[in-house]
This record gives sequence, C-alpha cells and structure tokens, in this order.
Amino acid sequence: MTPSSPSSPPPPSPPPNQHDDENDECHQDEEQRQHGPQQQPQRQHEGSSAPPREPYAYIFGFGSIMNTSTHATWQRPSTSSSSSSSSSSSSSNPNNGHNHKEPFSLPGAVAVLKKSFGCTRSWNFRSSTGFTALGVTLCPKRAAASESTDDIEPRDNPNHHGSDADNSNSDDEECGSDINGVLFQIPLSALPDFDRREAGYRRVPVPLRHLRFLPEMRGRPQTRFFLRPSDPVYLYVPLPSHALPPDEHHPLLQSYVDAVLQGCLEWGDLPMAERFLRTTGGWSPYFLNDTPSSRRPWMFRKQYDVIDRLLERYSDKTHYGERRHPEEFAMAFHRRMRGLWGLPPRNVHFTGREDRLEELATRLERTSELLVAGMGGLGKTQLCTEYCYRRFPAGYGLVVWLNAESADSLVADYKQLLRDWTPTPTPMEVPVSSSSSASSSPSPSASAGSTAAAAAADKSTEEIIAEVKSRLFRSQVPWLLVFDNVEHPDLSKRFLPRGAGTKGHVLLTARHAPPA
Repeated sequence: MTPSSPSSPPPPSPPPNQHDDENDECHQDEEQRQHGPQQQPQRQHEGSSAPPREPYAYIFGFGSIMNTSTHATWQRPSTSSSSSSSSSSSSSNPNNGHNHKEPFSLPGAVAVLKKSFGCTRSWNFRSSTGFTALGVTLCPKRAAASESTDDIEPRDNPNHHGSDADNSNSDDEECGSDINGVLFQIPLSALPDFDRREAGYRRVPVPLRHLRFLPEMRGRPQTRFFLRPSDPVYLYVPLPSHALPPDEHHPLLQSYVDAVLQGCLEWGDLPMAERFLRTTGGWSPYFLNDTPSSRRPWMFRKQYDVIDRLLERYSDKTHYGERRHPEEFAMAFHRRMRGLWGLPPRNVHFTGREDRLEELATRLERTSELLVAGMGGLGKTQLCTEYCYRRFPAGYGLVVWLNAESADSLVADYKQLLRDWTPTPTPMEVPVSSSSSASSSPSPSASAGSTAAAAAADKSTEEIIAEVKSRLFRSQVPWLLVFDNVEHPDLSKRFLPRGAGTKGHVLLTARHAPPA
C-alpha cells in the first residue's frame, strides 16, 4: 500500500458534532456505504507538510476476534499509538484527562462479506488443542482463484482487486452466503503477528466491492475509515488439514461460543447476534459446556442469560438441547480431559502489564515450570489468572487452578478434581424402583458410572494423587497447572507427573523465591 498522491483530493471532512449525531450514520451517501465510514484527515499546522500515512491492512473478523476483550493479546506500542492517531471513533472517550486507561482494542467497523464473494461460515476448524473453532469454506471458483493469488504481498499484484474470478462469480453466488462481522484496521507491519495467531489458517485477499458496511448498527462506537480500492483486505480461511467438522475429541466449546456472541452483542446487540446464528452452519451435538461451574453460569459467564436464550431460540441449528456439562459429555463421548477447572473469576478491568504476560508465554515455551514470586498484593494471582484466560483454549486445552497453601489444600483440590473427572450417571440413567416389584437391575451405563464414582471416593490420598498424575501424563491435549500461593517450594513435586513437560506446563505463585 502506498500513500495517497499529492494531487488526490483529501477525503471530505464531516461537519461539526458529526460523531454525536444519531441520524448521521443512517443517512450516509452511497460512496460511504461502499467504502465504509470515513477516516477524518488530520489537521496540519500552516506551513507544514502532511505526515506520510502509515500503511494499513484490514482484517475481516467473523469469529472470536469480534470480541474486543481478546485484542489485548496483540497489543504492541506501534499498534496502539498508530491506531489512535490515524482513526477517529464515532464517539469521544468521556474519561479522557482522568488517568483512566481504556482496554486496548483494534479500530473496527461492522460489515458484511457479501454472498458475491463466494464463501460460507461454519464450525469447521479443528484446533490442535482439542476443540472446533469457526472457519469459512470457499466456493470452488473462489478457492481456485485464491490458490493462484499472491496473498502475502497484494500491493505488488495488479490482479489483487480485479481478477477474472472477481468479475465472473455467478457460480460462487449460488453456493455462498452473506457473513456478518467486523472489519478491523491493523498496521501492515503487524500482519506477521496475525498470521502466527491464526496458525492453521491462510490469508485470502478480499476485493473491496464484496464488503457492505452497516453504520446503522447500534452498539460499540464504530471507527470511520477511508478505504481506497488499493488497500489490502484479508479473510483467514482454514487450511485443508484443519478444515474438519466437530467430533468427540474436537467439540464445540461454550466458552468459545460465548466469546463470539459477546462480540456480536458488543458491536450490534441482538440483531447482529441473531444474524450470526442464522448465517453460521456446522453446529454439532458434540457441544461441551466447558465454562467454570457450568451449572452455575451466573458466576462466570458474561451475558449468559441472553446467549442461552439465543441458542435455545435457534436450537434447530445450534443443538442447544444437546449441550452437555463436562461429566455428561464424558459419559456420552468418553472425552479426554479438557476445559477450565478452579480458575478465579476474570478481572474484566485488567489492563496493562502486556510485557509481563508476553514474558510468561515466552519463558513457558522454553521451560515446563515457572515460578512467579513477589510480596502479597503485587498482583501475581491477577496476572496468572489473565494469562490462563488468554491462553485457553488456543494454547491449552486444559487449565487447572489449585490452592497450594498447604498439602491438605492440594489434596482437597485433587480429590474434587478427580470426582469431577469421573463420569456419574445422569438422572435418566439412574434405575427407579417400582413399589410393585421387589427389585430392578440398573442399566449398564448407570452401574458403570456409579461404580466409578464410588471407586474415586474410596481412594486413599496417595491413590488420588497418583491417579491425577497418571491422567495428566496420558493427556492428549496441552495442559497448564497453576499452583497458587505456594508456601513450600518442594510441595508441587509430590503432585506433578514426571515428564510433565511433554504435554504440560506448571505455573507457580509464591511470596518468596526459593534460595539460590
């Protein structure tokens, strides 16, 4: 992407108070609807030359990226500073000047990837951490065109926005559908970071005419971009090796569904969330409610009541009635261990400390065990809690949080953990005695479930520790164990499997570092 030519007229400036006019966005002219909300030009001091425009790329987000609480993962000094200087929000920040730091988020505008592009959205991306995420399927002609297009450096490709496939796509229109989402602006230099984040996907260019903007959506204030036909716009598409439907080892996760629908509600309230449900396929009965305390959603799930009502309203598509709690899923599908266990509630106001979070990730790539030490009140637990939520489920398929103040507290957590991992019969599987019969035989599934539960309850302390260690060692998904508030540095050794680093990582918090 190159800066605008000096002879090109600048984009028109909006009239005063345009950001606060509720009717403004509903009556944009056709050019704005084609090219999106306009970015206001920067004022220049008399006698100064205009600073060169930083090259940007645009990502069409159709899944969890719509939820701005996930954006802090990508915050970089260059990203945060450039975004704030080159884009204007449609509403001002009332906290400016009061030392209130807003959580980082990418500039975005609600948009629709039109049916003419030739793709559909579906739950069809299998993650290596054991769940199925959202992806898109390209129609045959669009897929062939994307294979022959250099999607790494589109600015050098004269056909990037004008290939024959773009001019003749009636076949793709037959198999494609509209997909709603959010168009995000990022510095062109940040694309490699996004490619790493979207491991298992490939970047496909999207001609601008296949986008339609929805400035009338009422939700989070949208950013006003001024897009030129030469600006690169991308969509991430699953690689063939990852493009597979859900199964018992790669279920849909309620935590991921929540993240996506919270993003829809954030940008466009119920209309956007409902449109997402109507235009997304691939829902599956392999649907695991992996959220902490899944039977008490009010404790951990943001907007759970709205989301569950939506899933139930569209249950003919979403299989909401077949969503299972962890122990039910284990009973039905003999699943491998995965999910969140024992985590404290997430601090929704957590900001900053990005360098420390990045340091945790980097160091855990080099070692299987890491200690975070410091005096009480410094935020060790908050930091590690945020790290866990950010890394699940993309980095770890299982995260377990343990109270490590004493051996007794760890044993109590291991006992509860083993009970929660042991399948128990559901009410429909428990045999019911009739007053007219002397006895009744339990069903095989009920008998097996009750026997397993009883066996877990009767185990000794050492047997429980050995069983949990064995299951962790045999786990087929990456896992993270957090030992919070460790009083005795050697205590964790008793509770960890040998060779844990092959699949798992251990994070410890303590008030004092062990002597060198």
